[in-house]
Amino acid sequence: MRTVTRTLIAIAAVATFATPAWSQAQRDVSTPIPAQNVRSNIPPKGAPAPSMEDLRVERVPGQAVALPALPGWRQVVNCLANSPADVIGYRVQCSNASYLDFQISDCCIPNDHWQLKGKSWDVYPNTAVTTSPNPPAGASLLYGLPARIYNYGGTSWAPRGLDAYVECSYLNGVNVFPGLAYVLLSSDGSCTVTPDPAVHRIDRTP
Repeated sequence: MRTVTRTLIAIAAVATFATPAWSQAQRDVSTPIPAQNVRSNIPPKGAPAPSMEDLRVERVPGQAVALPALPGWRQVVNCLANSPADVIGYRVQCSNASYLDFQISDCCIPNDHWQLKGKSWDVYPNTAVTTSPNPPAGASLLYGLPARIYNYGGTSWAPRGLDAYVECSYLNGVNVFPGLAYVLLSSDGSCTVTPDPAVHRIDRTP
């Protein structure tokens, strides 16, 4: 009897030492992540859209200048990606336009890089690509150089019309999602923008 009792005591001691001392957070999988470890890559809810007067563009690496005030149509649209594989598209249709420019700026966490790719369906279809620069310290928005697609006369069904498609995709960076970039579209004509839902694919630059 004494031998059995001693054996049970030894087993209990081993079990006690072998049991890991989990913290409450480790035991409870529903414990929220501390707020200080959560990083947001989108603007706060209700934050105002960037003002055209405050926009900057990188003309040469490391040098930012105010965005030139060119006549014509301008519009900023959001590129919201929920994963690095998201590609967001915009159909841009313009009348009396000779070109469409598009450029992109990262929004929130530094070191993210985005890409825009656009194509015009025309008598002579043409394509252009641009990317976002890395904003300098203290800067919130910095657009890259614009890419331009041209109107070479439209088509027989839409003379002088410019029918284009622009795609926004994530290249590389901090990889925190959802993430946001700003797309600036401009033209010497009058344009309308129709956004499409995001799709998942590995983007290929033409």
